[in-house]
Amino acid sequence: MAQKYKMTGCAKFFIFLIIAVPLAYIGASYYNGSDPFAKIKEIEIFKTDKDNSLKDDQTKNINAPVVNESTLKKELELKNEEIEFLNKKIKKLEDLVNQQKEELEKLRKK
Repeated sequence: MAQKYKMTGCAKFFIFLIIAVPLAYIGASYYNGSDPFAKIKEIEIFKTDKDNSLKDDQTKNINAPVVNESTLKKELELKNEEIEFLNKKIKKLEDLVNQQKEELEKLRKK
């Protein structure tokens, strides 16, 4: 007579994880106020062919003329302002680094 198969503790633990982890994710998502199933649908491997065909249709017309230039101009202005802000921030940080280097040299001389 053949012996019956027995599950090891490790196998039981993995089966428990396969069931418990998705349930915990769903519960935590609902607790935090978001929809877990919508997030799962956003994952690339779970997208359907309809989603892929819409994506292909959107990428086909890359060189199409822009309908609304004013929004593009506003976005461009915002990006330019952001670049200016970041450049100022970089300059301040570079000055701070130089000050720190000077202080470090003074401390080393003592």
